[in-house]
Formats: sequence, C-alpha cells, structure tokens
Amino acid sequence: MNIIDHARISGATLSYDLWLETAGVPGKRRRDLRRELRANLVDATTRVGSRAAFRGLGSTRALAAAANPADPTRPLWTVGFVVGMGIFALAILTEFLVVLGWLDGATAAAPDGRAVGGLTFFPGSSLIYNSSGSGFSLSINFGWACVFVGLGAFILAARPWRLLKRHPAPKIG
Repeated sequence: MNIIDHARISGATLSYDLWLETAGVPGKRRRDLRRELRANLVDATTRVGSRAAFRGLGSTRALAAAANPADPTRPLWTVGFVVGMGIFALAILTEFLVVLGWLDGATAAAPDGRAVGGLTFFPGSSLIYNSSGSGFSLSINFGWACVFVGLGAFILAARPWRLLKRHPAPKIG
C-alpha cells in the first residue's frame, strides 16, 4: 500500500465517523466501528487494490446508517458545534459587511471629523470613525448578538433536551 491508499482509507474512516456521529452513535461504539472499517479497507486494498476496495465500500453515509440504529435520546454535539460555528461565522461576516456600509455613510457625513454610532440589528455594537489628514481610523466593538446567534444555532442543532427523555423500563417476565 502506498501513501495515497493510506490517505483514502483515512478519509473514508473520517467520513464514516462523521456520519456515525450524526446518527447519534456513542463514542465507544463509533471507535469500534471505525477500527473495523479501517481493518476491512486495509485487507481489501491489499487483496484487490484501493480502487476496487472503495468501489465495493459504497457510501459511508449509508454504511453508517446500516451499522447502528440512531439513538433518539442522544444529543448531537458535533453537529451542533459545526452548525453553531458556521452560523456564528456568517453572523460575523454579515456584521462586518454592515460595518463597511456604516463606514461609507460616516465618511460621507463627516469627512473631516468624528462619527460615533451603533448598528441597529446588532445590539451592543459600537463604532467610532475618526478622520485625519492622511486617512482615517475605525474602532469597532462587535457586541454580543453574533455570539447569541451562534449559541442558539448550536442549541437547536445539538438538541440537548434529548437528554431529558426517559427510557421505559424493560418488562420482565
């Protein structure tokens, strides 16, 4: 096996682990399933080559769904983290673009002075524009709105309230 085969096996294993996490498979079970997949891929690659081994593997998403039924009581922490960070980054980018619009208005309104303001849709933010002979300076406080948006997205995607569900007691007899 060459380095490309090892990279393909690692990529397939990481993809498989992501789909197992998305399905709500607990960590120890995921680790066992990853080891099993890696061993099977190494064995198949040495026997028939990596292309044939991966053709026979199919979709890691379907493989993860078939490997273990999803646990409806387990929060999806990794999914929540990824979604929360993505939404947080989009909120920061949006606020930055709004700051650029505010800066354009401040330079038009007070080209030789100082402008102080905030952003309506981003509570807690503040901006200070100072003009000087050779340019300008801009001071930005991004506020708390983006953090709350990212945290809200994390909570909605992770669904931590699933921990509160009670399992019915098994009947004996």
